[in-house]
Amino acid sequence: MKKLLYCVFLILLVVFPLIMRSKYFMQIANTAVVFLIIVMGLNYVIGFSGQISLAATAFWGIGAYVSALFSVKLGFSFWLTLPLAALVSTGAGLLIGFPTLKLRQFYLGIATVGFGEIIALILLNWTSLTNGADGIPGIPKPRIGNFVFNSDYRFYYILLTCALLLLFVSVRLKNSRFGRALLAINNNEIAAETLGINAHIYKMAAFALSAFYAGIAGSLYAHLIGYISPDLFVFRQSIIFLCMYMIGGAGHIAGPVIGSVLLTLLPEFMRFLKDFYMAFYGLLVVALAIGMPTGISGLIEKYAPRLYAFIEPQAEIPKQTRGHRGEA
Repeated sequence: MKKLLYCVFLILLVVFPLIMRSKYFMQIANTAVVFLIIVMGLNYVIGFSGQISLAATAFWGIGAYVSALFSVKLGFSFWLTLPLAALVSTGAGLLIGFPTLKLRQFYLGIATVGFGEIIALILLNWTSLTNGADGIPGIPKPRIGNFVFNSDYRFYYILLTCALLLLFVSVRLKNSRFGRALLAINNNEIAAETLGINAHIYKMAAFALSAFYAGIAGSLYAHLIGYISPDLFVFRQSIIFLCMYMIGGAGHIAGPVIGSVLLTLLPEFMRFLKDFYMAFYGLLVVALAIGMPTGISGLIEKYAPRLYAFIEPQAEIPKQTRGHRGEA
């Protein structure tokens, strides 16, 4: 029954562009999928290994600029720039992760903020490479032969394919020996190390995976929009990603999906408030964070375990539902 419902949901995702008549909401849906990929990457660092990272936007920007520069200046195909962007972002993740992941949570968070600000300054001031504040226009659309993904409706299928593949990887890794090692580090790092788990190596791997996801999202976003500039990749965007992640539910596979979709669509439904909508949006996000400290996924797990078993891949129905995640 569960597999049948998954198949129905997949069919709905496939036919979505065929029934969506609004180009504007199609653009919003594509943006939500890009953000979903980034937030899924955060799950490895925050949810699985229990670290703090505010560098998602930096890796997103690296992926976007690598893909744009190789496409525009060197004429590389999107199908080559996509893995290149992911590899460069992953390399940057390993480079920054090696020294900083030895720090404790608060100091690690500050270090990732500093890294994000450095990347933002490089994108803005290295004008000979990045064009500075003018950004990089004319990023070509992907093509397969004579078929060009030159509309939001067509590009959606590239985004959907990447998101589903990365979601599958996330599910498999969480339920693998690697995922269990990260969760052990999250619960008690000292105890995990006494069991032979090299905490630093595993945390670096989680950080690299997060950067890999963000790099893919950056490449996809650059070719989706066709133009990038430094003002997209600023610190406040990392805070938005963090809010998406925490409201969706930390450590849950379904959390990034719920949080990214909700917080991408929410501002659009509040446009009727005009000049005040951002204030109400901020207050609502704060209210959600205070009212649901375990996120929406944690709330579903606690009060609707059967629904949680459906939306959380390979989740088991908890024997007790009085406590939140991890309680007896």
